[in-house]
Amino acid sequence: MRVTSKGQVTIPQHFRKRTDIRPGSEVDFAERDGELIVRKATAGGHEPDAFADYLDSVTGIVDLGMTTDAFMDLIRGE
Repeated sequence: MRVTSKGQVTIPQHFRKRTDIRPGSEVDFAERDGELIVRKATAGGHEPDAFADYLDSVTGIVDLGMTTDAFMDLIRGE
């Protein structure tokens, strides 16, 4: 993908569909570990904080072999 002289790029269609970015949508830019992150802007119009970025990075990396409800029942007991 090539950047124009104005710093513009085209977001590929499959990414726009998966993230529901449409004409007129607002996007946020962030940098993490030397990578540029583009995401659909939140309703409040502000960038997510570092903790939200951390949660995004670890979401879905552990498979307990059970549903969340089953796990909560297991650790809470009756």
